[in-house]
Amino acid sequence: MVIPSTNIFLDKNFLKKDDVIHYIADKADKLEYTQSSKDLFNVFKEREKDYSTGLQEGFAIPHAKSRIVKKPGIIYVRSNTGIEWETYDNQAVTDVFALMVPDKDVGTIHLQMLSNLATALLDDDFKLKLRNLNDKGQISEFITKQIGETIS
Repeated sequence: MVIPSTNIFLDKNFLKKDDVIHYIADKADKLEYTQSSKDLFNVFKEREKDYSTGLQEGFAIPHAKSRIVKKPGIIYVRSNTGIEWETYDNQAVTDVFALMVPDKDVGTIHLQMLSNLATALLDDDFKLKLRNLNDKGQISEFITKQIGETIS
């Protein structure tokens, strides 16, 4: 799965989780990943109620598995400001990978996406390189190479 540069958003300024999730849902709608930004926002929020998708070291992986998702995809958002998010280390989030998967792909593509991304986020070199890249094309290539090539 290629993560296109159109799915990468840099230099944003979010303070609250709901604000960045709204932004992601709106972008997903414009990029034709969903039938409704409002419904997608609600799916992300329902998932957060189960348990937080905030990890550690400033990363979060909100994900939506739903019939309203048209096709699998990843949106990456980097915030210049820390976002309030429940995380394992109580640090604010600056890097958000939003995963979106149609119901029909739950258990296959969804698990591949989560597994590949979680593995990459355990690698300090991956995190450092990702945060040091500022060109959307280079970030697209880097993320696709690191986590997207084996997702089908």
